[in-house]
Amino acid sequence: MFELLEYDANVGCKELYLDENLFHRALSDGEKRYHVKNPKGEDFDIFYLDNNDDIEPIDSYPAYIPRPYMVPYRIYDETDRDTLYLKFFDGLQYFEFEELNEYTIVLTKVVLSYTGMHVYCNDPRILWFVDKNERLHVESELPQLPGDVTFYVQKEFKTGIDGNDFNRLSATYAFHNIFFLQWILDGRPLSKFKYATVNIDTAGGIGAVLTFGKRFEKAFSYFGLKLISKEERIGKFRADMLDKYFSLGLIAEDATDENTIEVPNQVLLIKTKCVFATKGATDTSILTGGFKKDLDEYFVALFKDKKVLGILIRGTDFLSSGVSGDRKMATVEQMLPTIHQWMDEDGYDRIFLATEDKDILKQMKDEFGKQVIVVAQERHSVSEFRKGQIISELEKEIFKEEDYDEQVEDTTINYFYALYMLSRCDSFMCSGQCNGWDVVNDFNAGRFLRSYKFRVGV
Repeated sequence: MFELLEYDANVGCKELYLDENLFHRALSDGEKRYHVKNPKGEDFDIFYLDNNDDIEPIDSYPAYIPRPYMVPYRIYDETDRDTLYLKFFDGLQYFEFEELNEYTIVLTKVVLSYTGMHVYCNDPRILWFVDKNERLHVESELPQLPGDVTFYVQKEFKTGIDGNDFNRLSATYAFHNIFFLQWILDGRPLSKFKYATVNIDTAGGIGAVLTFGKRFEKAFSYFGLKLISKEERIGKFRADMLDKYFSLGLIAEDATDENTIEVPNQVLLIKTKCVFATKGATDTSILTGGFKKDLDEYFVALFKDKKVLGILIRGTDFLSSGVSGDRKMATVEQMLPTIHQWMDEDGYDRIFLATEDKDILKQMKDEFGKQVIVVAQERHSVSEFRKGQIISELEKEIFKEEDYDEQVEDTTINYFYALYMLSRCDSFMCSGQCNGWDVVNDFNAGRFLRSYKFRVGV
């Protein structure tokens, strides 16, 4: 990203002429600093700040997740409307920014060209780059505008994923949210591609694969692309097994390297409003018809007319990995007062418990006895895990190679039986933020009497 600086005649550097292609010429040429000849005012300098210098605080990412920063965007086209994520601006009325730089200038052009939004800034130099417009307001101080309808670009670093607030971002992430497809295309025309493929959370469980699979699917469909898998596996899951139970449709017989575009880094795609803020990504339409029928029949057979409290308690690798923040899980001891309160107030007949941790199952059985109902599934204790080890790694060690795919399928389907049973319960509580929380709520579609997610790490 180029910053605007005062003209410094003492610095020796190339000279460019101010026109609409200034930044594109500078990026193509590859120098760090340029003098700019300005026919609309005083001459100035532009200085290239690597987007990786807009870094995230060291504690914003857990140790077990890679910390990508931001791609350089040396190639982009603000006039290529078909490759811009303009849905980002839906429901917004204003664009406001604290600092004039390459990205806020380009975003101003995009907003004025393709939306009806008004733009506010306090730097009159914007008129060097953008023609006067009745929706462009240059004021001495930025006005206080309603946050829910204002896209605000600030100097301080902000990605949007904290608090799921994409209305307020720093410049590099603001630009990335609109131009991310152009990063993936890397100068190639969109018309060349029919499919898109992305390395869907290979370390995660089935909840993560489905949640992000559906989110990626929706993101690419905006641009007319179909999400597929080029590999036989997505993490530990065979693609044909996923298509057997879930409606992702990951296999395309006519997919080739020429008609399929590959996302270089899934984390940078996740950190966009287009993917991260997608709601209802895993509603029941993600299930194949036959699988959903089996699940519904199982629930009726299990509970009939009982009033059921669904509880999801994650343990094992969530504990061994030392996750923090909203992904830190509440313990059974921390959850018990709320569980007893709900049981007393609402009069539940049964507790349906979903957990992969056999120690947690024992604690709940000791507390509530025969009221606790579970689906039979493979369960582990924290003591089985090495520090930082996750379930998929443990499974590779304990399952025989020739039985691995069958065991993974069995474990996956049992887990999904548990999630679906939770979604059919009368109320739901969860030990912390996990993909299971998202899937269960998407399945339920707001029908719970009440639901609650513990946040002991926040």
